[in-house]
Amino acid sequence: MHSEHEEAMRFDFHDRVTLSWAAMWPGVTDVEAAEIDRRVSEYDQRWTQGPHAQEWGFLHAAYADWREQPDKMRKFTDDLDIHPGVWAAGGLTDLQRRSLDQARNIAHEERCAINELNPPAQRLPIRRDR
Repeated sequence: MHSEHEEAMRFDFHDRVTLSWAAMWPGVTDVEAAEIDRRVSEYDQRWTQGPHAQEWGFLHAAYADWREQPDKMRKFTDDLDIHPGVWAAGGLTDLQRRSLDQARNIAHEERCAINELNPPAQRLPIRRDR
């Protein structure tokens, strides 16, 4: 994949994911959600039916893994850092490694956004003067 195609894929994937988050915000109308879904589908269709479908699929799967199994993925990427040659010999490309990093960053961004929406409940101090 040429660098300009990789850059476009990474931009489109980030935009696709952040669009999908927008559909979940409170107050989004059905019409707005349908438009968001249409736009997300356009990204998926463009990349899954093009010459870089495999790379798009890897990035999508990496993102899903980071969302669902962050501890396992952290261990995996730590192992990649320690033994890069082993993984490269096993077929992991530099492009895929960058996809793992991007997926991690986007999943982290998503967790931060969710935490802002749902802050932990604050406990009120217990009044002892009663």
